[in-house]
Amino acid sequence: MGALAGLSGLSRSADRWVTRITLACAWFTIAALIAVTSLDVGDLADGHVGSDKLKEIESSLFLALVMTSIGYAYLRDGHVRIDIVRERVGLRTRAWVELAGCVAILMPMCAVLIYYGLDSTVTAFRGGERPEAFAELPIQWVIKATVPVGYLLLLLAAICVAARNLLFLCGMETGPAPQGEAFPLQGEPNGEAGGR
Repeated sequence: MGALAGLSGLSRSADRWVTRITLACAWFTIAALIAVTSLDVGDLADGHVGSDKLKEIESSLFLALVMTSIGYAYLRDGHVRIDIVRERVGLRTRAWVELAGCVAILMPMCAVLIYYGLDSTVTAFRGGERPEAFAELPIQWVIKATVPVGYLLLLLAAICVAARNLLFLCGMETGPAPQGEAFPLQGEPNGEAGGR
């Protein structure tokens, strides 16, 4: 039981970290995206054609928003599923399929994309790549870093979902994951202390 309790703690911790990092990134990115888009719209309203630099910044911010949100979307079952079988099978079968998918497909895919995303980020950093839209500052690596960061968050989410399904199969969770619910955070009813 000690190993299963540790697995439950790991799952809860991964859920909290993914949630907090995603929400922090989302608030910052959405605020920046609104500001840049407002500048672009204001430029168009003044009769100008629009700025390619602003559009490049918008697309970079959108990439950051999407990449840092995919793990959270998976944890909350907010991603698109095209699955005609899932709703017709039992809960234990769902748990087995999700667990197998996490371990055999999602986790290895995340590892590969983190590896190549880091390689691309390091290459951009060493080469001093300069996007024109960002006043040609050598920060292209920051934009490219959103890919490995996003897949790291997705990997943590996959670990959480796999652990929760294993716990469900062992009788320690009420249902298979992801179900769209969050573990209680600090300050919520039945919540645990948030930094464990």
